[in-house]
Amino acid sequence: MDFLNPYTSIDVSLIDLIRNMGLGLLLAVAWTFVVSRSTRLVVDTRQYLPIFILLIPSMILIISIIKSSIALSLGLVGALSIVRFRTPIKEPEELLYLFVAIAIGLGLGANQVLATLVGFVSISIGILLTGFFNKGAKNVRSTFVEISFAAEDVDVAAVNGALMGLGMDVNIKRVDTSGAGTDLLVEVANFNMAQMSTATSALKAIDPNVGVIATQNARIIT
Repeated sequence: MDFLNPYTSIDVSLIDLIRNMGLGLLLAVAWTFVVSRSTRLVVDTRQYLPIFILLIPSMILIISIIKSSIALSLGLVGALSIVRFRTPIKEPEELLYLFVAIAIGLGLGANQVLATLVGFVSISIGILLTGFFNKGAKNVRSTFVEISFAAEDVDVAAVNGALMGLGMDVNIKRVDTSGAGTDLLVEVANFNMAQMSTATSALKAIDPNVGVIATQNARIIT
């Protein structure tokens, strides 16, 4: 193959492609298992399996095709420049999961099977050990409460005080302010769903149009 000619035809080894695709699917399932066992995010971990099963083989196919063609590589950059996430990824941990999945696809697509396997095993062991030691230190059952206000200038300290006044152990994790209002994500330790109406009443004193959503039995590792 003439690498100086960007329009040279590309010969992709079918055997290598099938092997890498199969290995990519296995690593997608394994990575989903690792993430589900170690994540600290309040998400349905089952959503990661279809994402990784699509993402990793797609990266393998793309890299296998473009790795020897400058023209296709430049075309890929142009194509990816129009890709946008409908919902921005706000959690660095979730971004890391996607980055590792992309790295697996890149490694296998470049036919670096051994390096990819060593890297995957090392990362998996590291993240599982980190989760294990964190759980050994303290494993708290908490509830995440999403609070939505119509106003943009909400007094966060007043919200915190209103919930603490009800005897709740609260920790405000995130505050999002936009033209549509203000959204708060609050972690409440040992939250009882029976407190929902009481908490909502206290928050309505701040904003009558407040919306409250509670996700119980979230595993929070601190």
